[in-house]
Amino acid sequence: MSSPRTRRARALPDGAGAARSPSWNIARDLDEQTELGAVYARDLIRAQLRAALGTCALVGLVLAGLPLLLSRVPELNRVRVYEVPLPWLVLALGVQPVWVLLAARHVRRAERVERDFTRLVDRT
Repeated sequence: MSSPRTRRARALPDGAGAARSPSWNIARDLDEQTELGAVYARDLIRAQLRAALGTCALVGLVLAGLPLLLSRVPELNRVRVYEVPLPWLVLALGVQPVWVLLAARHVRRAERVERDFTRLVDRT
């Protein structure tokens, strides 16, 4: 997790911190919807949001970058591959693999965030 509180809690030696008791765990705080559980849930949601916003930024870059590139370099509009204009080929064949790669990257990032959260919950 990215929260400084989480890093500090991980760094505390066993027995340090008055709030920790032998029966304390994050899962119970999450189930009982305590304030501490809400902090951990918000941290998970923020991490997932960061991953989603990063993916959206990359998609936006591709969506805005391709027309910008084609407008800035008009020579590309005149290039033909097997009598098909290059921009058409890029749109038909080049963009789909980018979407697939970005989707796979996002899934891996989201699963890593959830796996880290699950390890944190299971560890206590």
